[in-house]
Amino acid sequence: MYKGFSISTVAYAGYDIEQALDSIASLGVSNIELALIQGAVYDLDEDTLCEEYVGHIKALLDARRMSCTSLAAHCPISIDDCGELLAKRVRLTHLLECPRLILYAPRDGSLSQFKRAAEAAIAMAKHYQIKILIENVGDQQPYMLNDSRDFDAVAAEFDSATLGINFDPGNLASHRPNNNLLYDSIKSLDVAEHIHIKDLVVEQGDYQFCAIGEGICQYPALLRHASEVNKLPFFSIEAPFALVRRANGKAELKPRQQLLPISEIESRLKLSLHTINQNLHFGKAPETAVLYKH
Repeated sequence: MYKGFSISTVAYAGYDIEQALDSIASLGVSNIELALIQGAVYDLDEDTLCEEYVGHIKALLDARRMSCTSLAAHCPISIDDCGELLAKRVRLTHLLECPRLILYAPRDGSLSQFKRAAEAAIAMAKHYQIKILIENVGDQQPYMLNDSRDFDAVAAEFDSATLGINFDPGNLASHRPNNNLLYDSIKSLDVAEHIHIKDLVVEQGDYQFCAIGEGICQYPALLRHASEVNKLPFFSIEAPFALVRRANGKAELKPRQQLLPISEIESRLKLSLHTINQNLHFGKAPETAVLYKH
């Protein structure tokens, strides 16, 4: 099995973290992306996100000989509070001994303003050798990173070795539904330092999340291309089965009674792993934008 990836715990939103870790381990995967994403995980708010809680998760990982390769910790964020919120998340990422922190940038200012407002937090991340990765959104509202046409401008702003791009084809599918998704995804291989792999189907006008390869994101073609050019960043299978994304791109948590059984979550993740292994074939370790400790 190809090892340059993780599975996000967001697939198990609504279940205890112990159940999520044991299930992921049963699939033969030891790398996780810890999803502490407000709006995508039930009963998660800023108060829940604390060192005691994250330290507990780190102990669970250590006991299972598992590693956290990225922390996804999206939250409402503005220029006014981004320094404080980012610094808190950098500290939690360091506590996890994790090399990557993924989140959205503020939408009420430019990237330059964000860098100035979060200067101390960015310096802290540099000290801890943590990469802060800014992700593209899926909600159709204006943003600084909409599609591949924004890659060069955003990359030019990231003059710090601490800032980079996490590209999410599944977000782009709902954010810019008329784009050539495969083209944008292929272009991301040149600039993204981490990729979220999530797939969607459209049912009654809404986006539902499905196994990788069964939706509209054309992952078999993307993975075959990555194999041909021998270039693929570290990625996470991010399958937020508890979410539904409306036609306008807004994501909502489903009622708890609609949660998939863990057996079905595992079945979909197994299908995802099969798709990846069937289409990703490297003769040698792939090139990446930046190499990290895993």
